[in-house]
Amino acid sequence: MHPSNTNRANLRQPDPGFKGRNGFRESHIPVDKDHPDDITLRNHRLAQYVLSHKGSYLPSPDALRDLGKTNAPPVDTVANVEAKIKEIKAQHAKDLECLFAFQAAEYHQEVLDHQRCFDDSDYMVIDESYPSQVEFREELFALDKRMRQMSRFKRDMDDGLSMLRYTHLKTLLPLIQKRNALKAREQLARKQRDARFPQTVEEYRQIPERDVRLRIARFLSSSDMEQERMMQEFQWAYRGVQRLLSTYKSSMQFKTEIDDTIKDIHATDPRRRATQIAKSAEQALPYATFAPIS
Repeated sequence: MHPSNTNRANLRQPDPGFKGRNGFRESHIPVDKDHPDDITLRNHRLAQYVLSHKGSYLPSPDALRDLGKTNAPPVDTVANVEAKIKEIKAQHAKDLECLFAFQAAEYHQEVLDHQRCFDDSDYMVIDESYPSQVEFREELFALDKRMRQMSRFKRDMDDGLSMLRYTHLKTLLPLIQKRNALKAREQLARKQRDARFPQTVEEYRQIPERDVRLRIARFLSSSDMEQERMMQEFQWAYRGVQRLLSTYKSSMQFKTEIDDTIKDIHATDPRRRATQIAKSAEQALPYATFAPIS
């Protein structure tokens, strides 16, 4: 079996019975403070680590009120939300580095403590007729085996990583949903804006988006077949375009304005400039040839 497949098989798979439920909710079972179990000790160490590396002092209520008065919340835009997502991902990468360093230090200390332990089993004379002595020896062997395998410590490392990943996703997923909603809203607004066709010259000139004005100018100066295609693409109604199209055909001043706009597009488009250069190269006069001198 491939090593990666073996490692994947050893990973703890989630119980299907808990699908759709939050597996990180705190249990309401009271903890025995006098005799804490391994999970309680693990959670306590992880909480101490989080407080020492991620903890911060909360400002006073007066400072919070002043902060709310002076700094208005930023407006949610796609750019702002994407910047926040990028910042959270970068912080999560740093948190993972710190967590792995903390776990490596604990693992190193655990191994050192085990090496320094004094094993009495080599100096003990076990009487097989006494079950208590045999049980004590077996417990020592089992303890040494558990310490070498580090199965409990590996579970603690996995749980710490899962908890950090969970808190990261709990913060990240709402921002991703907000970004997707803002993008969908912008696309809908852009589609509605593209579907509006100006009725007068003044409305055309008041369009703030340059690309929209260029699209209208290209439509007015195109052929009937191209106009039909653009009407289907941008969902322009036939009656909605006739008024400005009639003005374009009847007003020489407006037609000149549209034609100049189209010429500017041709002059500034690098693709058209390259095409023009290629055509001029093809139209270059060939070298003149002369008959040899006899």
